[in-house]
Amino acid sequence: MPVLVAIFWISAAIVAYTYVIYPLLMGFLAWIRPKAIRRTEGFRPHTTVLLAAFNEEATIGRRVSEFVRLLEHSKVTGEVMVVSDGSTDRTVSIVEAMVGGRRDSAVSVCLVELPVNRGKALALTEGGKQAQGEIIVLADARQTWAEDAITKILENFADPDVGAVTGELMIESAPGVLAGIGLYWKFEKWLRLRESRVHSMVGVTGAVCAVRRDLFRPIPEGTITDDLYWPLLVAMQGRRVVFDPRAVAYDRLPDKVHDEFRRKVRTLCGNFQLIARLPGTVLPWRNPIWFAFISHKPLRLVVPWALIAMFFSSLAIGGAFYATLFTIQLIGYSIAVSGLYDPIGKKMRLAGTGASFLVLNAAAWMSFWVWISGNSSKSWRKVKYHTHAATATVGPPGP
Repeated sequence: MPVLVAIFWISAAIVAYTYVIYPLLMGFLAWIRPKAIRRTEGFRPHTTVLLAAFNEEATIGRRVSEFVRLLEHSKVTGEVMVVSDGSTDRTVSIVEAMVGGRRDSAVSVCLVELPVNRGKALALTEGGKQAQGEIIVLADARQTWAEDAITKILENFADPDVGAVTGELMIESAPGVLAGIGLYWKFEKWLRLRESRVHSMVGVTGAVCAVRRDLFRPIPEGTITDDLYWPLLVAMQGRRVVFDPRAVAYDRLPDKVHDEFRRKVRTLCGNFQLIARLPGTVLPWRNPIWFAFISHKPLRLVVPWALIAMFFSSLAIGGAFYATLFTIQLIGYSIAVSGLYDPIGKKMRLAGTGASFLVLNAAAWMSFWVWISGNSSKSWRKVKYHTHAATATVGPPGP
């Protein structure tokens, strides 16, 4: 019985620390000793916007034109580079048609064509090798950026301590379980901002970020979480990875919950993979942000196991006190499960939020089994996004 009691309270402590104590600690540290970023308005280093694309004929033309316009709007000289990762549609021909028409402009368009599809990590590595800019701005093919997003990102690099920057990704509002996932994303951004103010955030938002070219290291082929891998290497080189909420991009969640579930499983598989590929991230003498990394990433992978341990240990211990705790958990999970049913999840905010918490932790639990079985690369497929599935309340919709 003492063993079961210990299991319950250790598990409860893991859950409480991960989602309550650590965020409060970061909030407190960011309040009492924030580390300022010495931004300079009008800082305009030579810049490369790098887009890795695989079969993006529907969006690539608009996206390239958008970044040309944003660079010109910011009065930045540079290039928009598209790395076609073995595209078999019209992606290459669309970009090729845009390459030759900008000889008199301060902003050029260039294309790097890889013969076969080998993944985003390798495409980014190849683009990084060929980039001419002092700063490499990284983006995806789907989203939309605010007019001043590049301007705001570049201002951070006037501070020599800053090695990488990420901006604010605004997600459309959505009903039910997806609304709860949107709420989770708001919490995540709040925490990242506090980590950034203390020293460095853990990872970046891959859809809106930038890095100094001389700090950008090759990403091993097949790396799932490239937006966690290279920022950690920046931090391990002694530079800060900071969050600037003034640099805004817009996106939406997938239309279907199971698509978001699959995306989350793949992302969390990438966390297991990253620890195996970069074991130095958990060593304090190798990684200056090891405490934030462990608290923010690996411990979240432990939480679903802790929740399971809490549930069954409280059932097995018996007695009025633990029976009450078991009943509370049972009621909570029942509400969460009911929120998976769309009509309930949309009408009851508590049920929808509980369902999203259940989905995210189920994905974390599932990610271990997917990773250990070697099926990480099969856990995700490209998803189509439609505008009718959500109502934009936080910014203009993406494409």
